[in-house]
Amino acid sequence: MAAAGPQPTIRSTPQPGLRRSFLVIPRPPQPTPTTVSDALFDTQACLNCGAALSGPFCAQCGQKKAARMGSSTVRKEAWERFRWFEWNTLRNALRVLPQPGTTAREYVLGQRKDHPHPLTLLFLSIGFLLIVLGHTDYLRPELPSEEAQRMVALVALVAGYSKWSFSLGAVAAFTSMWLVFRRWGYNVAELLALALYCQAVFIALQMVNQLPLVLAPSPGLLKWHKAWSPWYMTALQTLMLVVALRQFLVLDWRRDGWRLLLAGALFAALKWQATQLYARAVVELVLWQMGA
Repeated sequence: MAAAGPQPTIRSTPQPGLRRSFLVIPRPPQPTPTTVSDALFDTQACLNCGAALSGPFCAQCGQKKAARMGSSTVRKEAWERFRWFEWNTLRNALRVLPQPGTTAREYVLGQRKDHPHPLTLLFLSIGFLLIVLGHTDYLRPELPSEEAQRMVALVALVAGYSKWSFSLGAVAAFTSMWLVFRRWGYNVAELLALALYCQAVFIALQMVNQLPLVLAPSPGLLKWHKAWSPWYMTALQTLMLVVALRQFLVLDWRRDGWRLLLAGALFAALKWQATQLYARAVVELVLWQMGA
């Protein structure tokens, strides 16, 4: 009987769907807490892309060598990078919405080429918000009598001063984060940058909040909106501030949760009190200007 020859080896090729199921998707690197100091910026490497610097500008990404933020830095960079109608500005501004703290952190640590300047972003968002508010007539005060309704000058003054009330969120955000986190190594300008990014997100939320008045305007809806909007918008902005602080400072919920809650509570209280004081001041100022 003839000896059996070697058996052929059968190789099975996995199907494409099965092959993809074994692929391991690498997780993105997690940010780590970084101590901000002047020594961090005393380097010959680009803080945006990491390439070696041979001059004032990076040969790889084109960013100017970053210096630590201060009052002069904010003023100069706001002027140099002020562009209203630029697609890159709009695209990068949209990235701030879900990650205001991460964007502010990267900007403060030197990655400034691909991020909008906080003042530029704030002015851009305020401009869009005023367009929406002008369409909904949201800032027009409700006056009790027909005689008062005819006081066009009074209405215009109140509406004009009310436009600045949307900047109170930045003041409350900066004050709360400075009171709680002022000893964490960040200076006033760096915390202010985070507050301005947060304020831009607050304004974006306000524009979304105005959409029902744009799509289905009615006096009843406007009255309900003015009565209840400050309550739920303050809660939503407080939540966004807490998330931004956690992203910016790379905090742990279990270890630093009480600090985040404290900063959020301070923000809500300061914003509410500042809004009440500002409204009272506007009324007194308008009455004084009208000679009442």
